[in-house]
Amino acid sequence: MTCQARSSYITSEILWGYRFTPVLTLEDGFYEVDYNSFHETYETNTPVYSAKELAEMASRAELPLTWSVSSKLDQHAELETEEDDKNQEDQNERNGDVANLENE
Repeated sequence: MTCQARSSYITSEILWGYRFTPVLTLEDGFYEVDYNSFHETYETNTPVYSAKELAEMASRAELPLTWSVSSKLDQHAELETEEDDKNQEDQNERNGDVANLENE
């Protein structure tokens, strides 16, 4: 049987990160519909932000819209390396000052 369904929702009815509970089951070769759970939902593992929100945040921060976990880890590693280099330079300067004082 061909079927067409139409529906609309108001903002307060939309649940981010939820799905409808399945109502159709196969019993003894026949499909059975459980209308008691027709409006029930369950939570799913969903990103915190929508694609639209991510695009808006990226445009505000002028960041690339696409990135991977490895690229973020690489960026973090580069920042740590730069900080380590700076800390080493500061330590060397302090050690150099102490060495200079000892020589005087």
